[in-house]
Amino acid sequence: MTEQDPSTPPSKKNIAGELILPVGALAFTIYYIFTVIESPWTAQVNAFMVGSILLAVIGIFLISRIVMLVQGSAQFHVTFDRLPDAIKSRQSGFIGLTILYLIVIESIGFTLTTALFFWGSMLLLDYGKAPLAKLALAVFMALVAYGIFILGFETRLPKGAIETFLAGAF
Repeated sequence: MTEQDPSTPPSKKNIAGELILPVGALAFTIYYIFTVIESPWTAQVNAFMVGSILLAVIGIFLISRIVMLVQGSAQFHVTFDRLPDAIKSRQSGFIGLTILYLIVIESIGFTLTTALFFWGSMLLLDYGKAPLAKLALAVFMALVAYGIFILGFETRLPKGAIETFLAGAF
């Protein structure tokens, strides 16, 4: 075990990076709750339950970080000299895919956009390995999402060619 030099103060934990996902999750949860207001009651109950749990977890996390800041055991600091390297990461590519998903979902529909998003995400995060297996998995997951959200919960999601085709089958 190494001893710390008593003349140097211990470094404080930087919590700036830890707040990105909770803040994004908070924004998504609020958006999610407000978009299902006119949906069937099953979707409203689902949104309330999932949203309540998410809000509680986010609240606990944010309170713990605020306590750390007030006690002086943490700091909030963004270092801009490391920002260019962070932007070139796979995680930034994933954020870009997510934004692209939100932009194109209205034009090509929920199921196709979801399948493409899942496929692109899996390829990006796994360095492009086994693209056909990932495509099959992405199509399967998108069809499961179609069954759960559109058929099961009767959620009004953006319709595209696949939803139009599948509506005739069901």
